[in-house]
Amino acid sequence: MWIEIKRRFGLIKPTGFTLLEILAAIFIFSIVMGLVFGTFGGVFSSADRVSAASDLYEMASASMGRMTTDLQAIHITQPPRYKAPDLDSEPDPYRVEGRSEYMGAQSFATIRFTSLAHLPIGRNPREGITRIVYYVQDTQDDGYVLRRSDAPFPFQPFEPSSTDPVLCEQVIAFKVVYYDKEGRESEEWNSESDLYEYSTPQAVGIELTIGSEQMSYTFATEVALPMVRSISRRR
Repeated sequence: MWIEIKRRFGLIKPTGFTLLEILAAIFIFSIVMGLVFGTFGGVFSSADRVSAASDLYEMASASMGRMTTDLQAIHITQPPRYKAPDLDSEPDPYRVEGRSEYMGAQSFATIRFTSLAHLPIGRNPREGITRIVYYVQDTQDDGYVLRRSDAPFPFQPFEPSSTDPVLCEQVIAFKVVYYDKEGRESEEWNSESDLYEYSTPQAVGIELTIGSEQMSYTFATEVALPMVRSISRRR
């Protein structure tokens, strides 16, 4: 009875929360949780980017290492076994060729040579000299990949193939520079041409850029060839 009298005269204050207080608490809670999840989302996003960049770095580094290994085991026909080609002769199977080709608005290098660094596949691998071609191929999603063709002797005419192993993805640029005996640079080479005195380059420079327009990585190296052919121009 005393409780009812106190309630009527306002001596007992009502307990609990009003609807306005509940709505304010929910609003504050939603702001706090949004900030928390936004922070975690940024952390996970940064971790994903770092992981992707690390994968690209390892892939490009392995590609540069593979190209260096192949070039350091290069095989070249030497005189007197080597004869300058004439109109009726077959091209030297152990020649060095390099050129650049346009894909869309971008130019990519292709390099062809022979090497002792064959990568055997299968239970009965064939050993010996192999023809190696590094080339860039576009993919269905408008990206580019670097492929490596490895064909043992006898060498068939080279054709790009989707079965050739992919060394590197997300390729932005692939450039090869050839250095002659005087140290002059050229972005093309043909050891079967009089323009290059039927000689092979003294060294090869490689530059590979991968990634995207927002973030890219460039790797570069120069390989001094352990075997070269130098023929002086006849006078």
